Amino acid sequence: MKGRTALANRFARCSQGLYVPMLVVLMLATISWSQQPQPGVRRRTTAAPRLKIIQLPEPSTSGSLPVEQALLDQQRLSVPSDQRLDVSALGQLAWAAQGVRVPRAASGATVTQQPPAMRVYFALPDGTYLYNPADHSLQQISGEDERQNMATALIPRPGAPIGGAQIILAGSARDFAVTLGAPQARTAMLLQAGQAAANIQLQAVGLGLTYVSIDSVNLNSVRRIIRLAKNLDPVYVIFVGYPAGRTSTPATATPATPAQAGGKRLLLVVPQQAFQDQELFETRRALELAGVSVQIASTRLTTITGMLGGTANPDLLLNQAKLSDYSGVVFIGGPGVSEYFSNPTALNLARQAAEQRKVVAAIGTAPTILANAGILKGVQATGYLPEQARIMAGGANYTGNAVEKDGLIITATSAPAVPLFVQAIVEGLGETR
Repeated sequence: MKGRTALANRFARCSQGLYVPMLVVLMLATISWSQQPQPGVRRRTTAAPRLKIIQLPEPSTSGSLPVEQALLDQQRLSVPSDQRLDVSALGQLAWAAQGVRVPRAASGATVTQQPPAMRVYFALPDGTYLYNPADHSLQQISGEDERQNMATALIPRPGAPIGGAQIILAGSARDFAVTLGAPQARTAMLLQAGQAAANIQLQAVGLGLTYVSIDSVNLNSVRRIIRLAKNLDPVYVIFVGYPAGRTSTPATATPATPAQAGGKRLLLVVPQQAFQDQELFETRRALELAGVSVQIASTRLTTITGMLGGTANPDLLLNQAKLSDYSGVVFIGGPGVSEYFSNPTALNLARQAAEQRKVVAAIGTAPTILANAGILKGVQATGYLPEQARIMAGGANYTGNAVEKDGLIITATSAPAVPLFVQAIVEGLGETR
């Protein structure tokens, strides 16, 4: 009896030992069979979408538009449409941003180099791409159209442009610190970004495109939208596109004008010295192209001089201006605008224009005039960053966005925001009697 019990126990242990391997083999066979194509069964796949690489065409190095004309055309730009740019235009813009500075690999060869200090990203209708200057290609990093999200984050107002392409310049100060040391690293990074931005803008005009530049960037928003690494800071964004009504890049082109606002008249208040040249000349040119008549007022009738050496001749003295002759007042910034911070005539002009439901606009350092006049209380406003404290002291909700339009009060940060600034002014003129 004991012998038969021991034999039974031994058989049970043996059976258990065989059972587990046999079960595993059976399960694997079942899984293998289930993965074979079955008649009449469509299997779902969960593979991640394949990211694309756009090989850009060879850049052209001989444009038909003289650089002097391109510089002049930059003073009469409109806002860009959201029509997708053709691949040749994308290639030229990418090359201007960074490709011109980086050696290219010969056919079949590779280029060994350190990663570029600045990264150039393109937000396009079919996703976000990183430019690789070594082989002149765009490498997709996401397949979602983030242009509207970028526009909402950087220009949070109705009707803000999107652009056919949004170019984001991002860098890491650590890349520069390796060769320059920490104290100079961020300054060098910003200078390189500024140079790249200037190249992009000049190339855009040379292609008959138009653009809006945003130099006051919400780092966290942009970093989140295009999924940048935490060590990269987006420092400059440019919305580029065809002028309204165009869908391709012409050989030569004249930038389109903003929406017409004929019959309206504006007073441009400019300091007698050290005004911001681009803020005056580009704003005046864009307004005139939109059909708006402008006059310049200052505290003297002799020639006034800008901080960059430009000159203008005022049409009248500030204390002679009659508000009833105008649909609004625009204050131009620059270091010299401080003469108006406590000027009773300038402050009263701003107050009366706001009370009479006329357009009141200011750019750069000039929004401080509006703050001191007491018309920014509870108003969404922006301006040149060093003026933030003064603007907020006037009761404004300072946003730092390129342009803010709160009712008929319009403020802007600096010269790159002029196209948006003028667009907002024209919109405001359409809302006045």
